[in-house]
Amino acid sequence: MELTIKDRLYIPALLPKEGNFQQFNLKKEIRRKVAISDREREELGLRENPDTKRIEWDVTKEIPLHVDFTQEEIDYLKGVCEKLCDEQLPDDMWSTVEAVYNAAQAA
Repeated sequence: MELTIKDRLYIPALLPKEGNFQQFNLKKEIRRKVAISDREREELGLRENPDTKRIEWDVTKEIPLHVDFTQEEIDYLKGVCEKLCDEQLPDDMWSTVEAVYNAAQAA
């Protein structure tokens, strides 16, 4: 699955805050796979704008990350996306939900 920086920032926020031990381990591994390294942060100039409190980076330097999720992780992410369908989320967050769901459907 190809993930942008925005996707990698949103995916951890989409994951449920509670779950059983198996779900905890799935979330931990998903977070590890989508984490943005210190090196990437530096290369992209990833930072929080103190005025707007928004995360910003140089999008011209962004290279999507290819992440190989296990089938179990994909199934979990698909279920998370399905549970979010009635939630109120910012529009740009829905594009991440859609991308993750579509990739899970194709897997």
